[in-house]
Amino acid sequence: MSATPKSRSAKRDADRWFREQGLPTFVPLRRWFTDLPRRVAPLVAWVAVAAVQLQGGVDAIVDALAGFFRENDTVIVLVVLGVFAVTAAVAWGAYLLVRALLRRLSVGIGTIFSILLIAACIAGLIVNGYEARADATVGPVFQGLLVLALCVLVTGMGGGALISWASRLAVRNASAIGHMASIALPVILMLVVFAFFSAEVWQMASALHWGSIALVGLVVAILAGIVVLRVSASEIDDDAQAPTEVQRRALLVDTPAEHRVVAPAAPTPLRAPQRINILLAMTIAQLVQALFFAALLAGLLIVIGSIAIPVGVIEIWLGPGSDTLPLAVEQLVIGGEPLLVTVNLLKAATLLAVIATLPFVFSAVSEARYRERFFDPIMADMRRAIVVRDALSTKIQR
Repeated sequence: MSATPKSRSAKRDADRWFREQGLPTFVPLRRWFTDLPRRVAPLVAWVAVAAVQLQGGVDAIVDALAGFFRENDTVIVLVVLGVFAVTAAVAWGAYLLVRALLRRLSVGIGTIFSILLIAACIAGLIVNGYEARADATVGPVFQGLLVLALCVLVTGMGGGALISWASRLAVRNASAIGHMASIALPVILMLVVFAFFSAEVWQMASALHWGSIALVGLVVAILAGIVVLRVSASEIDDDAQAPTEVQRRALLVDTPAEHRVVAPAAPTPLRAPQRINILLAMTIAQLVQALFFAALLAGLLIVIGSIAIPVGVIEIWLGPGSDTLPLAVEQLVIGGEPLLVTVNLLKAATLLAVIATLPFVFSAVSEARYRERFFDPIMADMRRAIVVRDALSTKIQR
C-alpha cells in the first residue's frame, strides 16, 4: 500500500523535527537523502557567499595593512580575524534567509527555487574561480562540482541540520549569559582574579605564542568533552530517569508524535549511531556554553586589566626576561595611537579564561544549581527526542 500525501507530510515533519534537535541519526536511513534540493540549497548558499567574499579578499587586506602597520603584526591579525567574522556573519545570514524563504514556499515551488538557486551558486563559484585564475582550464568546474557533491553528502547525513541546530544553540547560550554572570561567574572569578594579579601568570602568558594558547584551549576542550561524555552516558543509561505516563504525554506536546498516545510496551534500545549522536550533541552543546563563558570571563578580565594594571606595572612584573626568552610589553597600536590594551593583557586574560572553563564545565555537570541552568535543559531535550522516537516507532508497528 502506497503512502498517502498526509503520511508523507507527517514523516517529513518528523524527520525535520529530529534534525532540528541535532539528531539526524534518528531519521531512518532510507529517508536520509529525500527532499535534497530544498535541504541542500541553504548550505550551498552559505558556501558560495563565504567563498566569493574570501576569494582574494584576505590577501588584499593583508597586503594593504602590511604597508600601513609595518611593525605591528597584532593589528593585522586582529583585522583579518574581524574580516573572517564579518564573512561568517554574512554567510550565516544568507543561510538563514534561504532556509526561512524555503519554509514559506510550498514543496513544489520550493524545490524549483532550490534547484535554480543551487545552479546559480555553483555557476557563481565557477565564474569566480576563473576570475581568480585566468589560465585555469577545467579546475574551477571540478571544484564547483566537488562543492556540490560535498554539500549533498553532508546534508544527506544531517550536516545542514546540525549547522542550523548549532546556530540556534549559540543564540540560546548568548541569551543565557545573564545566568552565567549571576551564577557561575562570581565564584570562579574570585579564584581567577588572584591569579590575574600574579606576576608569574603574566610572564607565562607573555612568553607563549597565540598558537600555544590555542593548544591549551584544545587540551581543555578535550578534558571537558571527556567529562561531559561520561556524565551524559550515565544519564542516558539511568533507568530511574524513565518518564511516567503523565510525563511522557507532556513531553510529546508540540512534537510530531503529539497525537501518538499509545505507550510502547518497552522502550526501544538506542542503536549505536543514535547513542553516539546524543553524546556528541550533548558534548557540543556543553562546549558551546563553555566557549561563551570563556568569552565573558576574558572580556571582564580585559576591562579590569585596562583599568587597574598600567603599563608600568606590567613592565615590573615581566622584568627583562632572559637571553633565550626576552620579555617585553607589547603595546597595541591602531592608527599610530597606543591603546590601553596591551597584547600581554590579551594573552593573560585569554589564558586564564580558557583554563577557568574547565571548573565551569565540571560544576555544570555535577553541582545542583549549575546543572539546573546549564546541563539539565540540554539533557531534557535529548530525553524528549527519545520519547518521540519511541512514540513514532510504536505507531509504525501497530
